[in-house]
Amino acid sequence: MKKGIIFAGVIAFSFAANVYADNMQYCAGIQSDAKRLQCYDNLAEKQKAAQDALLTNAIASEFIGPPARKRNWYQRRIAAEKKGSENPWVIIPHLRNYILPVTYSHRPNEGKWLEMFSESAMDSYEAKFQLSLKALVWNDVLNSSSDLWVAYTQESWWQVYNSDESAPFRETNYQPELILSHDTDYNFLGVNLSQVALSLNHQSNGRSEPLSRSWNRVIGSVVFEYDNVALALRAWYRIPEHDDDNPEINYYMGYGDLTGIWRNNGHQVTVNLRNNLRSDNVGAVQVDWTFPISNRFKGYIQYFNGYGESLLDYDVLSQRIGIGIALTDVL
Repeated sequence: MKKGIIFAGVIAFSFAANVYADNMQYCAGIQSDAKRLQCYDNLAEKQKAAQDALLTNAIASEFIGPPARKRNWYQRRIAAEKKGSENPWVIIPHLRNYILPVTYSHRPNEGKWLEMFSESAMDSYEAKFQLSLKALVWNDVLNSSSDLWVAYTQESWWQVYNSDESAPFRETNYQPELILSHDTDYNFLGVNLSQVALSLNHQSNGRSEPLSRSWNRVIGSVVFEYDNVALALRAWYRIPEHDDDNPEINYYMGYGDLTGIWRNNGHQVTVNLRNNLRSDNVGAVQVDWTFPISNRFKGYIQYFNGYGESLLDYDVLSQRIGIGIALTDVL
C-alpha cells in the first residue's frame, strides 16, 4: 500500500510540475517587473494548492477506494429507518399509511352485510384507511447485517355515509408481524438486491363466528432495484390450524405476490399482483398512484379488482376505487 501511495504521489507531482513549467514561461514573458513578480507569486500559491489536492486525492483513493455507488430509493429508506429507530420520539412507518375518505365499490359484499345488519342496505360508498407502524427491537442480530423488527398494520372499511346504521365499521383487519430482515448490496448488471426478509405474520378481523377470519403465515421476501424501479417478491406458507375459519383462503389469496414500484419526480405508481397459479386463475390486482400535493403529504388514488381485499371478502370478487391522502409512502 505504501508503494501505491508513493507512486500516486510521484504521478501527482509530475503532472503539477509540467503545468508549473508552462506557466513559468508565461510569467517570464511579462515586461513589467512588478507584474512579473506578482505572476510568480500567484503561480507559486496555485502550484502548492494543486499539489496538495492531487496528493490528498491519491491517498484517499488508495485507502478508501473508488466512490460508493449511489443508493437506490429502497436502500435510502432502509438507511432512514435505521437512523429514525435511534430516536425514541419517532415511530417508523411500515406499509403505506393513508386515508381514503371516499371509495366506491362496484360489487359490495351484501351477503355478509345482511348477516350483521338485516334491515338495511350496504352503501357502495365508504371510507377506507390504513395505519402501519414498526419498531426495531434488535439491531445487527448476532453482529450481522440482520435486524429484528416488530410491526403492526390495521386496515379498516368504514360505512361512514350509512346513516341508517349509525355509520358502523364494516370490517377491520389486524396484522401484527415479527420480521427478520437482512440488508444487502449485491449488484449484477445494474440490478441491486437490496433486502431479503423472513417474517411471522398473523392476520385476523377480530370477529366471532360465523364472521371470524384469520390465518398465520411464514413469509419470505426479496427486494430488487434498478434505477427508479423496485420489485418486491413475496412467497408464503400458511401455518395449519386445528379450527380453521377459512379453509380455502389459499385458493383465493394464493401463495405469494409480486409488487412493482416506479418513482419519478415525487410520483409513485405501485402495482401489486396476486394469483393462485391454477388453471382457473383466481387472484387480484391493486394499482396505487401517489402524487405531490404538499411538502408533507401526497394525494392518493387506489384501485382494486379481485379476491381478498379484506379477510371478510376473501372469497368474494370485488372492485373498488378510492381517492384520498397518503400520510407516508413506500419509497
